[in-house]
Amino acid sequence: MTMDNSSVKSGNNTLENTTTLTPEEQQKAQQELSQLSNIIKEWKQTAEEVKVLNEAMREKRKKVKVQEEMILRIMKKHNIGALDLKGSGGRILYRRSTSKGSLNDKLLFGFLAQHMKSETAAADAIKFITEQRATTAKTKESLLYEKE
Repeated sequence: MTMDNSSVKSGNNTLENTTTLTPEEQQKAQQELSQLSNIIKEWKQTAEEVKVLNEAMREKRKKVKVQEEMILRIMKKHNIGALDLKGSGGRILYRRSTSKGSLNDKLLFGFLAQHMKSETAAADAIKFITEQRATTAKTKESLLYEKE
């Protein structure tokens, strides 16, 4: 299907191929097709607005990150654990946390083999865990506008 800004053209005319439709259904189908061009124009405009807003958000996130790094650097340098904010009545706390790394099959196998003192028992355990994990299948439908 090819489209331009002023009209919608289709490789097969669906209205001519719908001999089993009642006149009301044919009229409704014709109305939907006539609205398609306007809907596509609106969709393209909205998608462009979203693109511009996302760019602005990206810039704001960068600015916030730089400001947070500056605040953290100053708080660490002066051993400040918390700041009371007079204007908003809130607080800024300096917190440090650690997190564990990701756990993939290779690492899990190594840990289990070390713990169980047997690579075959570790392989069996990995096989069991992998089989028991739930898998989800998702279908994603999307639109893509390509400029010619």
